[in-house]
Amino acid sequence: MLSNRTIMKLDGLQKCVQNGHKVKDLFKIMMTSDDLWMEAYANIQSNRGAMTKGMDDSTVDGFSDELTRAIIMKLKDGKFRFSPVRRVYIPKANGKMRPLGIPNFEDKLVQGVVKTILEAIYEPIFSENSHGFRPRKSCHTALSSIKKWSGTSWFIEFDIKGYFDNIDHAILVKLLEERIDDRRFIKLIKMMLQAGYCEDWKFHRTHSGTPQGGVISPVLANIYLNRLDVFLHDWKSRFDRGEGKQRNPEWIRLHTIEWSAIANIKRRQALLENGYRISRGRHTLDSKIPLSPEDIKTIQEEIQEFSLQKRKINSLKKQKPASLEKDENFRKFHFSRYADDFLIGIIGSKKEALNILEGVKTFLREELNLETSEDKTGIKNARSDGTLFLGYMIRKSNNLRPKGKKKDGKTFQQRNSGVNIRLEVPKAKVDSFARKFGTLDPMFSKHVPQRINDDDLEILLGFNQEFRGFAQYYAIADDVKVKLNKLQWLVESSLLKTFANKYKTTVGHIVERYKRKEEFIIRSHGKTYKFFRLKNLKKPSGELDTLPHLGSGIGRFKRTTLLERIAANKCEYCGKEDGYFEVHHIKKMKDVSKQKKEWQRQMIAMQRKTLVLCVECHHKLHTGKLPDARYINI
Repeated sequence: MLSNRTIMKLDGLQKCVQNGHKVKDLFKIMMTSDDLWMEAYANIQSNRGAMTKGMDDSTVDGFSDELTRAIIMKLKDGKFRFSPVRRVYIPKANGKMRPLGIPNFEDKLVQGVVKTILEAIYEPIFSENSHGFRPRKSCHTALSSIKKWSGTSWFIEFDIKGYFDNIDHAILVKLLEERIDDRRFIKLIKMMLQAGYCEDWKFHRTHSGTPQGGVISPVLANIYLNRLDVFLHDWKSRFDRGEGKQRNPEWIRLHTIEWSAIANIKRRQALLENGYRISRGRHTLDSKIPLSPEDIKTIQEEIQEFSLQKRKINSLKKQKPASLEKDENFRKFHFSRYADDFLIGIIGSKKEALNILEGVKTFLREELNLETSEDKTGIKNARSDGTLFLGYMIRKSNNLRPKGKKKDGKTFQQRNSGVNIRLEVPKAKVDSFARKFGTLDPMFSKHVPQRINDDDLEILLGFNQEFRGFAQYYAIADDVKVKLNKLQWLVESSLLKTFANKYKTTVGHIVERYKRKEEFIIRSHGKTYKFFRLKNLKKPSGELDTLPHLGSGIGRFKRTTLLERIAANKCEYCGKEDGYFEVHHIKKMKDVSKQKKEWQRQMIAMQRKTLVLCVECHHKLHTGKLPDARYINI
């Protein structure tokens, strides 16, 4: 956890930037704030790639206070050098490969400290429409903001060619120097950018770009595109006009007719000697006083006449929107950005949308030296086409939904209230995910052979992890349960077949063994685990998260028990309290699940992927000579 002294320093940076001044002494803050390094380590060690090697064999395993002090001394003496990153490739959703740069652990640690300082400087001035790689921001906050773009006529979608590989170093440094007045700190970032990369053991220089996979790359990418956010905010201030669209005169006229009819029938009711009431939408006559047959017939005819008139008016109203589709005195400009993916929505004409498209492309090319991909950049009609953004299909609702059927079998529709922009699950995404478990059309499930050798609980948790992750990502879609209902059946059927193949039996036998009241259940170590179902899907609130306040230490710098365990200066295996200590790391708890050795059983009991050891115990652990802790003192 950061000390109050360090938090005050970061708060000072924040206030300085908000007041329009440049920040100074950033390199000095790095050198004199040991807790910044511990915080950077705590953030790195929890990442999935913490145990992934860079160009050397160093990983987060073996971290110690002495390591950070050695790095700080190198930085002070000007002897620290960033190593080239190791380039690997991972598959993208479209079948292509995405390059990743993996730094060694020391470089990650330095980048982590620089990242913390840069976030303190830039978070207060970043746009609220920027959602990528920011504290308390996510894809869901970006999509939730788009759902509020009521009345949008056109979507303008952009795709930047190889953004992370084409960031201009000179422009990035110039942008940093607009806010930072610290030569050594800027030089450190330059060194990181120019460290190069190795592919197939061949060194390549880097003249542009920030490596995807680096700790600091996301915040640098946001700093670079913050200039675009400022440009779009300026365009929005010039484009927006009017408080709202004008009311449709025809819609107003129909409303006037309806309310006149209602007033007329009430007046006629008031003239009657006996009291009757019309229940809403129902032709029910509730007699409280005995009436003659003639009076009852007269009132029934009046109610029928009014009901028929009201149905005709409502039918006309459905064809007439409440507001004018085209109002020259009303314009709106919206935008949302997640890293290099950004979307613009406007209420206006197509000509205006084309003008915005060309203006943004020109700005990217001339000001940021970035090019857009022509086949993925363009204008889409919000209602008829919709657009794909962050894996969701986004379209303007026609505001009509089936309500029921008439006697002739035709459906009649009623306007939705409020919902105008719909978020939908793309069918192609569902079909692609379903291929792991079978096919949806035609419906056919298959077992997953890669999981047959796992134990029962691992199989269930593996299926749950995949299905829950996919469903939870699309939780804010308007049609999530409709689109994923068949997928749920397919995944569960695949789970049953996987168990059947594991035990060389039938699906029916597996159902009898594991299902209780339509729930697939496994009990292990006194706990009950169930197959994940859509009814358990937790839907996010959709509200935008607020930026954290640095001074409070809440939301950004959280307390971690690992740092407390390191600060205790005690070996958690042999109990030694003097000397040097290192942290042993494992990739996942599964690595020690067999519990063959005493230190593995200890990690299982603690439910931790880390173990603070003295140097002697850590060395013996890696050489396979660590004795049972019960006999160490003897």
